[in-house]
Amino acid sequence: MSERQQIARHLANARIGHGGVLVVVGEPGIGKTTLLADARAHLADMRVVQLHGVESEREVAFAGLQQLCDPFLEHVDALPSPQRHALTVALALEDGPPPERFALGAAVLGLLTQVAEARPLAVLVDDLHALDVSSGQALAFAGRRLSSDAVGVVATARLDEPFPGADLPRLPLGPLSVEETRVLLGRSSGRPWADEQLDRWHRATAGNPLAVLELSARGPDLVAAPPDAPVALTGDLVASFARRMSELSAPCRDVLLLAATDSHDLAALHRACERAGPSLRALEEAEQAGLVRLDSTAVEFTHPLVRAAAYGTADPRARREAHRLLAGVLDDAERDRRAWHAAEASVGPDDAVATALADAATASTRRGANAVASAQFERAARLTPGRAARCERLRLAGEQAWLAGASTRAHELLEQAMACASDVTERSLVQGRLGAVAARCGSLVRARDLLLAAAEEAEPHDREAAALLLVDAAESCLYLYDAAGALVVAERLLALIDEGLSPPTRRQCSVAAGIAHVLAGRADRGTRLIRDTLADRTDPGAGEDLWRRFWTLVGPLFLREAGPAREAMDEAAGSARELSPLGVRPLLLALIAKDDMTTLRWDAAESGYAEAVQLATETDHPVDEALAHGGLAWLLARRGRAEECRAEAAAALELARRHSVRIAEVWGGHALAELALALGHPGPAATGYERLERLLTDLGVTDADVWPGPDLAECYRQTGRGEQATATARAYLTRATAKGQPWALARAHRAMGLVGDRSAARDHFAEALANHARAPDPFETARTQLALGSRLRRDRRRADAREPLRAAVAAFDRLRAAPWAERAAAELAATGEHPQRRGEAPHLTPQERQISRMLTEGRTTRETAAALFLSPKTVEYHLRSVYNKLGIRSREELARVLAGDG
Repeated sequence: MSERQQIARHLANARIGHGGVLVVVGEPGIGKTTLLADARAHLADMRVVQLHGVESEREVAFAGLQQLCDPFLEHVDALPSPQRHALTVALALEDGPPPERFALGAAVLGLLTQVAEARPLAVLVDDLHALDVSSGQALAFAGRRLSSDAVGVVATARLDEPFPGADLPRLPLGPLSVEETRVLLGRSSGRPWADEQLDRWHRATAGNPLAVLELSARGPDLVAAPPDAPVALTGDLVASFARRMSELSAPCRDVLLLAATDSHDLAALHRACERAGPSLRALEEAEQAGLVRLDSTAVEFTHPLVRAAAYGTADPRARREAHRLLAGVLDDAERDRRAWHAAEASVGPDDAVATALADAATASTRRGANAVASAQFERAARLTPGRAARCERLRLAGEQAWLAGASTRAHELLEQAMACASDVTERSLVQGRLGAVAARCGSLVRARDLLLAAAEEAEPHDREAAALLLVDAAESCLYLYDAAGALVVAERLLALIDEGLSPPTRRQCSVAAGIAHVLAGRADRGTRLIRDTLADRTDPGAGEDLWRRFWTLVGPLFLREAGPAREAMDEAAGSARELSPLGVRPLLLALIAKDDMTTLRWDAAESGYAEAVQLATETDHPVDEALAHGGLAWLLARRGRAEECRAEAAAALELARRHSVRIAEVWGGHALAELALALGHPGPAATGYERLERLLTDLGVTDADVWPGPDLAECYRQTGRGEQATATARAYLTRATAKGQPWALARAHRAMGLVGDRSAARDHFAEALANHARAPDPFETARTQLALGSRLRRDRRRADAREPLRAAVAAFDRLRAAPWAERAAAELAATGEHPQRRGEAPHLTPQERQISRMLTEGRTTRETAAALFLSPKTVEYHLRSVYNKLGIRSREELARVLAGDG
């Protein structure tokens, strides 16, 4: 199928509500712009908006977004409030806190899909690689989520240039064939070409259409030359344009250079011409030469390479003068553009220009244009004469690059800031930022070491900063499962906690120190610290650090008990999505899903893990992604979905080993071992659990909650290794008793009930169920009921076995833990009672479950779409699928079904 047909089919699908993005990629001059123009000529039945990427506007905040949204501003007020705010702040229509990158992408998605409700919409983007990065990111984010909407996006990009959305569907545009070259040359020259001549011409131009057309006048000379004669054809094809420009008059060339430098504002271009001397009308000569097209509002170059030639072949002093003239005629409304021109006109450091650029960067930050702000801060730093100010601006450039998702660039800029930092406070701040970047997408070991060093340096000067750096170091130790390092951090944290610290910082220090103690085996002190902190329900107030909400979620997970800890977890989980910055949201979603696995909310857990994986992938946070994959694998193991479980575990383990995310390695190991146990393969399961024990021993982690003792004891018992089963169960009981928390104690007494004699077993199972009541976990409780029923049946107490086995069957069925439900049902059948099983529920995807849950909680379609970064049409599409699968017709019926599923 030809490229024209593929683009036509893509846009035809959009017309009928199957939208999406297609990026046409190829080398300069290959015909991308021509294909886009051809597509536009056949879109009479669609509303069309076209964007043009311009190299000189790459550092102008949301220049591309402005082009996209200007025709549709009347639709902005109808967007959900968070999206409307994100878009209006980004477009400088109102002031406010800077929008998150994903919130802005969701706003663009919402705007495009809303416009398309009245008429199918085509968005054509020429030179996507030349758009400002912030606009490109927002457009790519929206494009990934177009599926059930009448919006078709076709973009062009150069093959050798990076652009946002490199993962989007591509249509490679290759060179012309010999026959296609014959057709093009025939149309251009009006004469036929002999085969040998055509072959020579095709080899000389490499089938590049622009080269064929622009150099066709040299055809006779080329044919007459020897076969091995060189051909003066440059890679970017500017030579032919430069030659045509050299034939223009001097005034025309001067104005053409100004237009190539910035044709964004025709009025400003006119004022610059007045200052320089020549009239803007001098461009009519370039129009006659076929280099530009003129109208009352804009100067449009006939090809991007014309502009490149006009600017690139000019004398450097002339280019600087053009920038200086344009900087002098732009007003405050264009301060970011004015600052960029002033910077381009500068030679050497210039404090005034650097300050103007930094001010523009700050404005870009407020609008959420993080990528542009980073570039502006970096350029400002280069022009800053003072060392301290240069360090600060490089640090700010690194922070903005990190928020824009460019973690590698963020690291480079922060390293440069570190190299010129002389003030202790600034140096420790930069080290902390480097540690934060490393903790999310680099080396956790490096992150821990950087944060510890930064805290040590900061402590004599700023105890609050030192404490927060240690809190971050404790988080790295947890991901590393570095028990020894965690204990060192805990002691340093406790030494810093006093009345001088703010209440939020004291809370974070206490929870972090408590978790570190638990990890290192000092559970009595650790659990007391966590429990006392969570019991204090004092409102932390405006000082709460939303970037560190991790501790409000992970603290209760380490206690696993009812009461204040459970309430604190519910409160933190309830606000995590709405209030947490995007950079930490994947991790928080994974932690909430981990907590949901201890309730009946397994469907919510599966959806949460899946969303965490997606967001972590899009934000390039491999540490969070590893954790989410590992948690999802563990859940799928319990449900017996073997193929999916193994795929998720493989992803978790690969990321874990690459980034030293030992906690994810442990979760992935648990998943694979538990899958084997659930599927009735105790031998391989025992091997997996033994491998986990060796890993935890090597790491020095003694926390009972992650040790697989009860499961390993069960494997040993099933494989006839009674002495090993007993020894393992007793060792775990000692470990759980030392921790003193009900969740671990319940599992410990279940294991003892499996291996003890009849009298002891009765007491151990009673103790296990009593502890389950203090740490509700339906799955673990059902495991104990299954073990109890099995033991009673083996002891020939079949009537007594039926009650716990019925409860286990019901719980496993409700959780859709299929292999466990089947095992419990088989045990119940062996007592002489036919199990009452629930019918197998239709399989909904994680996204369908998540959408269903949000809609039945009372959210509207638009509110659900906004929360999940989807379009309303996509939400409606998934809802129809849910209705069809479940055989229902209303949200009321859906709510009843979900309530029955837990």
